[in-house]
Amino acid sequence: MAASTRTPVVLVHGWAGSAESWRPIQDALDPRRWDARAVRLPGSPGGGAGPATIGHAARMVVDVLEGLASPAVLIGHSMGAQVTLLAHGAVPDLVQSEIVIDAAYAGDPESRPRMAAWAREIERDGLAGVSDFFASATRGMRPSDARQVRDDLHATAPAVIASYLRSEYVDSDAIGLSPATQRAASFRRNPVLSLHSTIESVQREASLFTPTGSASDLWEGHGHYLHLENPPRFAKALDEWLENHGVDHLSQAMPSPSRSRS
Repeated sequence: MAASTRTPVVLVHGWAGSAESWRPIQDALDPRRWDARAVRLPGSPGGGAGPATIGHAARMVVDVLEGLASPAVLIGHSMGAQVTLLAHGAVPDLVQSEIVIDAAYAGDPESRPRMAAWAREIERDGLAGVSDFFASATRGMRPSDARQVRDDLHATAPAVIASYLRSEYVDSDAIGLSPATQRAASFRRNPVLSLHSTIESVQREASLFTPTGSASDLWEGHGHYLHLENPPRFAKALDEWLENHGVDHLSQAMPSPSRSRS
């Protein structure tokens, strides 16, 4: 397959993550089919300056999409799924389709005070405030991949981690809790594949608007970093997704959306 026909893939990491965390996925993807690039969100290891907020990160991803030669498959893990949701809704004509992995959204609106308290705890206690969460989230991963997650965590400033948490769930423009997630998801125009480690995550995704052709898959027995637990399975799922939702297929099945920004 010629390089010019490769499908762009934009990979967006999650909370306290990095572009390097996607290396196992990039290695598993067929380079003849995929042109995979991982973004560095503001405040992440090696990332640029700017506010550590979901809105700013989404605008940065939109800039990446605008620099590509063709629409991309947009992939977000956990917090990164909030970023891809906003980017998808802002420029749907630049998104071929979207894949979200254990998306950190559509949460209980009653959890806002708890999230605000957690952000204050992180600012007060540093990484001790998130150590239990990441220890649980990395169970089942290969030691080298779990180490990358821990290294990313320790390379991210606690103030950045707290800022993203507030931006996800506490700030006035946060979209991580219902019904704000539902409003943001209504701007999606292209198919969304959602991958989940829990039935609760499946149910949260089911509460959202899903464009024609969308699908959901529960990976039973996997943890929060399910894609890193089994990169070959994820690569196969992405290949099958392209076969069923490639540009040619979509152009026949769906009208071209008008470009908009939210």
